[in-house]
Amino acid sequence: MSTRAQILGIAALLGASAPAQQSAPPPASAGHNLVYASHVGMVVLVNAGMGGMSQPPATARTSVWGWTGAEWRVLDAAGPPIRNLAGVTYDTKRQVLVMHGGSYDLGRMYGETWEWARGWRQVSGSGPGPRDHTQMAFDQNRGRAVLFGGGGTDPNVVFGDTWEFDGATWTRAATTGPAARVHHTMHYDQVSQRVVLFGGAAPGAGTFNDTWNWDGTRWTRDDAPAAPRSHARMAFHRGLNALVVAGGLPAQSDLGLLRRNGAAWTTLASPSGPGPRYLADIAYDERRKVLVLFGGGGADGMSVLDDTWEFDGTNWRRMAAR
Repeated sequence: MSTRAQILGIAALLGASAPAQQSAPPPASAGHNLVYASHVGMVVLVNAGMGGMSQPPATARTSVWGWTGAEWRVLDAAGPPIRNLAGVTYDTKRQVLVMHGGSYDLGRMYGETWEWARGWRQVSGSGPGPRDHTQMAFDQNRGRAVLFGGGGTDPNVVFGDTWEFDGATWTRAATTGPAARVHHTMHYDQVSQRVVLFGGAAPGAGTFNDTWNWDGTRWTRDDAPAAPRSHARMAFHRGLNALVVAGGLPAQSDLGLLRRNGAAWTTLASPSGPGPRYLADIAYDERRKVLVLFGGGGADGMSVLDDTWEFDGTNWRRMAAR
């Protein structure tokens, strides 16, 4: 299988043109994205249904799903063409979801930037261009969305550049720092007030185990690496006051949770939690004070999952599928 193939008040808030819809849960997914959207008070999911052997047609529109804590609801079903492995983050300053790039298959890659708040809009102007397997994080201290790395139209070429988006304009902020890579994970650390990047992989270089910190001017590398890992996801768990990493490859015996203590990563016990998986996504629900996980690719490398879990910092709970 190729890398890409593996790969309430809500209605009032959204407006009458985009009412919340109670419906079946999101389809099994890997390479999707979760963020906490404060303007709707929910963890939201975009680009569900991708990453497996079967997927929606290329003409399908991406839906925005919202997690209430009891069920998933479709908040918007009229997004841009569905895609996988895009860079997605949430701008907490402007209260909008920002998405750049992504791909549908080897011959269909996207290079535009979209935003979602109470509907989708495409951002004009140039930027990083077509790329997938990339990551974005929002620097809350500086009010910038940060994008690093990813792959382009040539599957043998990966990027090692850093871009920033201020809500109007993309700027190429650095070309030095972490080695070029795909399938890394990245998030804003509210303790250090830095965007943190961990792991990933690159053709000919294998899987990385390094951790880097972006201060808006340059990247600095931590001295305490973890075991090599790619295809993982990261979030800041406010209850733990720490970044956590979940899932990834090589496959772990379980979800493989890591917690960042200072500059070091330590194993975080997660009894009775989700099994091993890659390209799941996680987001911390600020309103309900739990970490939410959805889907991912199964440890067998073939199955794609559609389960929803919550983690309070000590215990996992599998949520009813509805």
